[in-house]
Amino acid sequence: MEKNKFLTYFVWLLVILVIAVGVWILLSNNDQGKKADPYTVYNGYVIYKLESEKSLRYLVEAYANGGVKYSHYFKFYPSDLLNLSYENGLREKVLYKDVINNIKKDKIYFSYDPNMDGAEILSAGTLIQILGNSDAGIYKIPVVPSVSQETGNNDFPVKTCDDTTESIGVILMKYGDPIIYSEGECVILQGNNTEEFKRINDLLSYILLGVI
Repeated sequence: MEKNKFLTYFVWLLVILVIAVGVWILLSNNDQGKKADPYTVYNGYVIYKLESEKSLRYLVEAYANGGVKYSHYFKFYPSDLLNLSYENGLREKVLYKDVINNIKKDKIYFSYDPNMDGAEILSAGTLIQILGNSDAGIYKIPVVPSVSQETGNNDFPVKTCDDTTESIGVILMKYGDPIIYSEGECVILQGNNTEEFKRINDLLSYILLGVI
């Protein structure tokens, strides 16, 4: 019971942080990239390298929704993730219920294993920002936190790959060898630990932006 209560507070904190950070990213877009940070162009995207004594991050600029500039932070450079296994066509499967007519899905359930720790769940922060309908969200698809198995906690619905439809997507985080693949309309992110989940979530985020 205590673990369920902790997960409830933790996931809502994650949602609040994602929204707050997203708003900060959007408001600070005009300032980012004007400093003398080293940058490269990868697949047509400007990527700034932000390095300090304690951390290394990459800031990626993307334009969407009528020319609005969005900036998102990543832990890894795109080429550093190309050794991971992933399925082709993931972007279309995640985003669209009708690819030909460019109609996005109505909702995406982001479902995690309730046995995961906080750091593993937080690895999905950038991915949720990019998908979601906060100010920083590029695709404006409502993302609903959920769990993949029953916990006795009614605050989060239980959602698995069996719950996908043409218009409702599920992104499922589970333990296993690091890979991104799909089962029907469900997209599965696998990893064994926090580091692998960070890499896998960065990879899917880059794929959704079109960087990879």
